[in-house]
Amino acid sequence: MDGNTMYWLFTTAPQAIAALVGIIFTGMFFMAESIDNRVRADQSLTEIAESAKTALYKNMRAVAVLAAITIIYDLFLVAFVTKLTEEDCCWTEWSILIFAVLNFCTIYWALRYVFQAVSPNYFNKIAANLSSEYKSGEVDSSDFINHFIAFERAARNAPFIQQMNEQHVTIPMIIRMLVSHEIINRDEAGQMFEINKIRNLIVHGEPIEKVDRKIDETLQEITNKVIEATQRR
Repeated sequence: MDGNTMYWLFTTAPQAIAALVGIIFTGMFFMAESIDNRVRADQSLTEIAESAKTALYKNMRAVAVLAAITIIYDLFLVAFVTKLTEEDCCWTEWSILIFAVLNFCTIYWALRYVFQAVSPNYFNKIAANLSSEYKSGEVDSSDFINHFIAFERAARNAPFIQQMNEQHVTIPMIIRMLVSHEIINRDEAGQMFEINKIRNLIVHGEPIEKVDRKIDETLQEITNKVIEATQRR
């Protein structure tokens, strides 16, 4: 391989990689906006959406780091292209081999990331990963849902929530308002966010047939606490 060919190759490759990553970054922001739009239409998708966006950013970060390493290495070869052509030794061949492997891997992982992100089953896969955390339990999911409905009904009967437009008051908002009015503490709020995630997964058809008894008991205890507090007011 002559010097001109190597110089063209080592300068074109980083430009192509940078352009590819730039396009993917743009697509990622459109994907994130699309996820936010789904949440606006259905608030029960909040936890799934957060996990989906976290996965998007995590994978994009990995692609960006790999692309940065590849571009830096390509530019390093540009600086030493003359030496590479003048000296016919093993390290020249190894440098070109590493160049080929790095660029190929970057393109492969970038395309793999894109295909995963735009897959119609992307949301379903995220939901399945979340539901896999709840494989065992003793309480039937239908009983759990009934207990959650009782919690929601009790919370929405609170005077400070009834004063608002209930259609725009989501469960996360209710939990935060219960904390701000000192009906539940922050630890209980954290438990309710976790409970709400399980409820949303069940509602969206994930195969969670049984819920851990401690989780269900916590839900009922917090519900009773909310009922007592609203009755006093």
